[in-house]
Amino acid sequence: MNAVMAATLFSNAYAFAQGNGTAASPTQSNTAQAQPQTCKPLADNPIVSQASPSLPAQPKRIVVLEFMFAEDLAAVGITPVGMADPEYYPVWIGYDNARLASVPDIGTRQEPSLEAIAAAKPDLILGVGLRHAPIFAALERIAPTVLFKYGPNFTEDGARVTQLDWGRKILRTIGCLTGREEAARAVEAKVDAGFARDAQRLAEAGRRGEQVAWLQELGLPDRYWAFTGNSTAAGVAHALGLNLWPAEATREGTAYVSSEDLLKKPKLTVLFVSATEKDVPLATKLDSPIWRFVPARSAGRVGLVERNIWGFGGPMSALRLANTMTDTLLSLPAPGVNKQER
Repeated sequence: MNAVMAATLFSNAYAFAQGNGTAASPTQSNTAQAQPQTCKPLADNPIVSQASPSLPAQPKRIVVLEFMFAEDLAAVGITPVGMADPEYYPVWIGYDNARLASVPDIGTRQEPSLEAIAAAKPDLILGVGLRHAPIFAALERIAPTVLFKYGPNFTEDGARVTQLDWGRKILRTIGCLTGREEAARAVEAKVDAGFARDAQRLAEAGRRGEQVAWLQELGLPDRYWAFTGNSTAAGVAHALGLNLWPAEATREGTAYVSSEDLLKKPKLTVLFVSATEKDVPLATKLDSPIWRFVPARSAGRVGLVERNIWGFGGPMSALRLANTMTDTLLSLPAPGVNKQER
């Protein structure tokens, strides 16, 4: 996959912050009878942008229009009956691929096929407000529908809120909607235990408090996405005892940065998320006149991370992000240590 195509796919995967889609064509209504569910009213749930007034108590046939929801369903032991862009899920998320490998394709996340969704005979559809609000009525004619939003407030009750916090709330809500609250709690406990293990590894290596950047390659010369202070990457970094740069919160949890911005960051360690296959080495990606003078590169503190969109996934993606952040960081010298000394 070339860099331009990879960057396009990554941009398309940026589901919650951008994009709206239109469905391929209208379709017939679903005849399944929805019954009131017992969860906290979704009208009071800040992560829900739209929801059908009546939802099934324990839906068995769920269609998902975004990767995060497929991941969350798999995490609580449910296989969806339809999924958007299933061929890209193993490339970008990759959690429980075996479970999701044979899930029927219902179109793209940008333009799901209403006919394919109806053919799956769902009793619940999960989508994203900023993308699927224009087709909410059409989806609702097929089955009860819930649209989530993924734009948390920067703070709640004076505390910083990250997309990781929001992703946890989405998991809990999906657990409630499906009658899998206990399974959702078990997932969170597993994630927290993993965070604690990685935080301990970093602390024992003397890396607690280190400043790191999680940069996404875009296929553009010297231009990247840096995940910011309200991103999932920031939530993970905080859980690990690290400081993510840049610390400021942004609307989407990302900001454009250039390699020139890194010149004045002598203690920064850069974790560089690839947009291509593994056959393109890091040295090739950093082959520019500016990168030559970036302190992190001179000190050997730039680590290559396989391509992914874990930063826009659910809690299990966040756990994988934490594991990778820790492993990559520990493979690099600490600030103040020359790479020759290791």
